[in-house]
Amino acid sequence: MLGEVVRKIVDLPREMLGAICDLAEKLSGEACQVWFAEFKKFLRKEKCWSEGIINILLEMINTVTIPARIVNFIARDKFIVDTSKEANVKISYLGDNFTKWFLGEDGKIETPIGEQELRCARLKKASVDDLIIAEIGGEAKAETTLSEMFSQMEKQRNGEAGVLLNNGYANIFYIRDKNGVLRAVPCGWCGDGWDVRARSVDDTDGWRAVRQVFFRVPVAA
Repeated sequence: MLGEVVRKIVDLPREMLGAICDLAEKLSGEACQVWFAEFKKFLRKEKCWSEGIINILLEMINTVTIPARIVNFIARDKFIVDTSKEANVKISYLGDNFTKWFLGEDGKIETPIGEQELRCARLKKASVDDLIIAEIGGEAKAETTLSEMFSQMEKQRNGEAGVLLNNGYANIFYIRDKNGVLRAVPCGWCGDGWDVRARSVDDTDGWRAVRQVFFRVPVAA
């Protein structure tokens, strides 16, 4: 098994090695070969996890600009079930996990940020979150914010055509909840409003192909 190979060639702290081996065991075929080649570069202290690796699971589609936000983003004030004509963004459903992790008690509050850019990619094949995150290049590159997701929803407040899929398929964002835990947060247009949910990135159900993933544009060195 690939995990056994990793254990033999590198001496890392047990918790770090365990995480690497767990991921290695889940990979197979072409994805395994690409991942292991990049890992060997890491061991040699060479540049690795470059943009070129994003081709096994993800197909790049677009880059979107998110305007700067000069005030706090208060999730409880924005994510409200409302499909009326007066709604700032029509939202038809908020999942239990999303409500608990992002809106419970005072909910998540995000501080102001400058203009941002996110990349949008299409899933070429079904996959679980940890493999998607690994292909992107890790949690730091995968992580986005609620305000960035909501900004895109505002542009398609009535389900209009745009960057977000509006055919019921998931648009997946990786966002930290109010306790700092990274979650997978999908939003999809369902009939008369956006359906917003959340789940653990360790979920084994995975995502079907043709769903979209949004992630951070790397900052130039």
